Amino acid sequence: MSFEFIVPLSHRGWNGNYSTPAGGTHLIYMNAVGPDYFGTMRIPLYLGREFSWSDSKASGLKIILNQSAAKEFFPGQIAVGQQITNPREKLSYEVVGVVTDAKYRDMESPAPAAAYVPIQQDEQPKPSLTAVVRVDGPLAPLAGAARALAARLAPTIPAPVMIAADEVLNRSVSAQRMMAFVALFFAVCALLVTAIGLYGTLAYATARRTSEIGIRMALGAGRVGVVAMVLRENVLVAAVGTGVGLVAAVLTSRALASFLYETSPGDPLVLMFSVAALAFIASTASVLPALRAARIDPMRALRDE
Repeated sequence: MSFEFIVPLSHRGWNGNYSTPAGGTHLIYMNAVGPDYFGTMRIPLYLGREFSWSDSKASGLKIILNQSAAKEFFPGQIAVGQQITNPREKLSYEVVGVVTDAKYRDMESPAPAAAYVPIQQDEQPKPSLTAVVRVDGPLAPLAGAARALAARLAPTIPAPVMIAADEVLNRSVSAQRMMAFVALFFAVCALLVTAIGLYGTLAYATARRTSEIGIRMALGAGRVGVVAMVLRENVLVAAVGTGVGLVAAVLTSRALASFLYETSPGDPLVLMFSVAALAFIASTASVLPALRAARIDPMRALRDE
């Protein structure tokens, strides 16, 4: 169990300017956390140590950097044991550890340069802190026990609100998930319109060749040959259209990159699935007109001609 001020992926942030004795000021994101925070959150410790309750104001101000911040402040150097300064408050902090990068405000943005200070040394009063608890098992029993304990010890304050980390993660990507559902809905609509339009176009093109097909069958062409001919020509038209559309999709896919998370707009699996779906639609739309053409009565077609 530990404590934190900023809940990761909550779209909240706290930042500040810090500098090194060698010069150069960097804007980094901040968080105030308690001892064993990184172990509870499963954020690996890269160098140094975590905070402890002995890190009081009397022991000197401490700070932990993530790897991105350590590279900004001390490129090519070991950050542990170095000093960084808050010029505004004229406070100096000793770097006691370096942790791996972690997402801060949201899932889309790269992990920023960030630093952590002990809650017991934080110079800025915080309105509230969040307890971070790792639970082995269901959350409900712990939530009930926490509310009962809070009601007994401090009946005048509201009952604590417990939120699972999975729920925080889901909330952080809710807008992207909604965009994905909307995009999927319109993609299905576009696929349906494509299927209807493709079938109508191929059926109309085949119907216009009724006389030609009747003459071919009157001269001895078999039904299987007629189906193969119509199917081959229609699939060729659909394949050319699919190829042109695929090239256009690749060229315009950069416009969709901002809506994607850890997914390339040119993902080969997505493109292969799209081509396969269009090929299936084109084949289905080609088979039906071809079968209809094979049922043409040659004599009736010649009379109509």
